[in-house]
Amino acid sequence: MKAGKISYTGVGVAAGGAIGFLGVAVGWFSYSVPFAGGTATVSLSGTADWTGTAALIGAIGAFAFGGAFLLLNDAKLRRTLSVLMAASAAFLLVMSLFGSTRASDAVGVPAVLFSSALDKGLALSFAGGVLALVAALLATRETGAPETESMSASAPAEAVEA
Repeated sequence: MKAGKISYTGVGVAAGGAIGFLGVAVGWFSYSVPFAGGTATVSLSGTADWTGTAALIGAIGAFAFGGAFLLLNDAKLRRTLSVLMAASAAFLLVMSLFGSTRASDAVGVPAVLFSSALDKGLALSFAGGVLALVAALLATRETGAPETESMSASAPAEAVEA
């Protein structure tokens, strides 16, 4: 990477992680309680269920690795960071998808008395996961495949001459 050039893939992963974090904080689940004059709706953050806590970890990882990808210039380290960004973004995305099936478990109340639903924060976390994953895959493609020790080893000069 040239000095002074911004890595937009790193920015995309960091932004996706921040959006995913915001989605978990805003709320993933809600439930409504009927009473005599109408209904009361309560919103729960994503950490009300273990999937939201796991997605929060993925969002923090995506944000941190995306920020490190922006700041560091070492080629080998950037290759490693691109893989870590992709793993964190995929974790955020999968936990957001899995969390969409757990609304009644997160609310934890009888379905007869309350109606549970998904909240807007879950869609925000999902969108952050998609953004972070796409940017991380582009960063992985940009930095190339990580080298293994067997790929980078060269033959000794004596063996080449013979």
